Amino acid sequence: MRPSKLKGIVFDLDGTLIHSRVNFPEMKRRMISILEGEGVPPGLLTPRETTVILLEKTERVWDEQGKPPAERERVLDALDEVMNETELEAIPTIKEVEGASEAVRRLKEMGYKLAVLTRGHHAYAVEALRKTGMLEYFDLVLGRGETPRPKPYAEALEHTAKLMGLTLDEILFVGDHPIDSTCAESACVQFVAVLTGSTQRETWAEHGQTTILDSVRDLPDYLAEG
Repeated sequence: MRPSKLKGIVFDLDGTLIHSRVNFPEMKRRMISILEGEGVPPGLLTPRETTVILLEKTERVWDEQGKPPAERERVLDALDEVMNETELEAIPTIKEVEGASEAVRRLKEMGYKLAVLTRGHHAYAVEALRKTGMLEYFDLVLGRGETPRPKPYAEALEHTAKLMGLTLDEILFVGDHPIDSTCAESACVQFVAVLTGSTQRETWAEHGQTTILDSVRDLPDYLAEG
């Protein structure tokens, strides 16, 4: 059933709209190597953690060490370059989640404003949408560093809604990872989980999610049901 007041839909990118072969473990290993050379104790960070957790732990260490802001900015720029390079290298591997382009076309025709909110590089997101034929349907694409704080923080969706010209109760967030649902919950935004990423139905249930679709392909029909 279409949620009341819904005027806009925000999508995660990887695992939700597209599949790609970004080498995240190698990217994180390179990041950790840089950070361990900048005062982070060896072994504190692991590639199994999200980049958000890696950076939060790093900031706490730097706070204790009193690392100057200018030095932090220099290191963060180097990390951003590693992430950018890794993502852009994966562009040739990008393909759409089956039925995604048709789904976003239908949603646009249904009158929704559409946005992408990703922790990936902006250029990577735009090229992914262009390559899969979806770019023309989106009103807004926000990548890494383009919101006050990244997912899973509420500010990511708050900023997205503001740029869409909508309130938080007028948007729906669609994603494939608990980071997405945490972001939605933090911002008090409606959320729809999909199963095209790494998160299985059982895991979603453990996180308290009740609205779970096999794919974004099913979203137009879900919203159109009376």
